[in-house]
Amino acid sequence: MAINEKNSIYLLKAYTAETGLYPKLNYPTAQLHPKNLTDIDIVNRAFYVAIIARHSNLETVSYTGITYRSMIITSNDLEQCKIGTRMVTKTFSSTSKQMNVVLRFLHNNVDIDDQLSIICEYEILNQRAALDIQYISLFEGEQEVLILPYSIFKIVDIKFDKNNSPQVEIKLKECKLK
Repeated sequence: MAINEKNSIYLLKAYTAETGLYPKLNYPTAQLHPKNLTDIDIVNRAFYVAIIARHSNLETVSYTGITYRSMIITSNDLEQCKIGTRMVTKTFSSTSKQMNVVLRFLHNNVDIDDQLSIICEYEILNQRAALDIQYISLFEGEQEVLILPYSIFKIVDIKFDKNNSPQVEIKLKECKLK
């Protein structure tokens, strides 16, 4: 349907559906490297990313503003996070405009030894770095914003509270394109 109608919205609908597409797309996207650009599966996934990132009919859902994401990370991963450090997203990252939605996902994950619950607050500055897919997603109530691969963020603040969940809050600001 996406090809016949030349409408990339269908690609986003497929991504958000519980079809198993997102792990099949995200894992190889994270492995993308110039050495493996001859692998047809990886090239096809790169095309998928490119269509979502640049197709003109997604201009209307481009998002700038604040979003949140929860995750569980190891203490070792947290040690890599320092104020001023730049990070590149390597996959599509599902976030929400609503902190309470993100906290629900966080409370569904159980803290394990050496793992910390964190909330990331992303400040999106550039057009097309993220897409507001609330009305495209099958789960409208999540108010989902999809951060696209290869977006660059700088860590601007880190707060620790080992006695509560989330135990760590990290604020990231997207690097402005010139």
